[in-house]
Amino acid sequence: MLTHLSLAILYRRGMRLFFCSWVLAGLLQGASAEVEIKAVLARQQAAWNRGDIRSFMQEYVNSPELTFVGKQVARGWQATLDRYLKTYPTPASMGQLTFSEVEVHPLGKDHAWVLGRFHLARTAEGGGNAGGRYTLIFTRTKQGWKMTLDHTSAD
Repeated sequence: MLTHLSLAILYRRGMRLFFCSWVLAGLLQGASAEVEIKAVLARQQAAWNRGDIRSFMQEYVNSPELTFVGKQVARGWQATLDRYLKTYPTPASMGQLTFSEVEVHPLGKDHAWVLGRFHLARTAEGGGNAGGRYTLIFTRTKQGWKMTLDHTSAD
């Protein structure tokens, strides 16, 4: 027969187990977001290094809400694509892209912000090496994690 004291102990243990499960689920969800978002960036890097800007763009949300902030602001998926095509018209101007110092910070289960560095290894004819920092906002969509904001600044 359970006494009042043993019921209280079982209740506390149950609450601890629930709380630990809740915290662990949040940590695992954050870890999953980090892995998935880093995979998005790896796909982008690979597409860029193949000279495939259209595949690179598939990791952005295809929406008028997409915003790219650089020297100027491009609003919408098409405007962002047009900006990339104008700025990087040749494989030499694109160079080879490397992302580094990538930090993923979940903002709940469907959003995250990312901080990192980029480096373009280019020939002198391609414009020379370039690099800088970026801040991205990702949203989980039916198609997976997509960038909704890209703020990139050159060194």
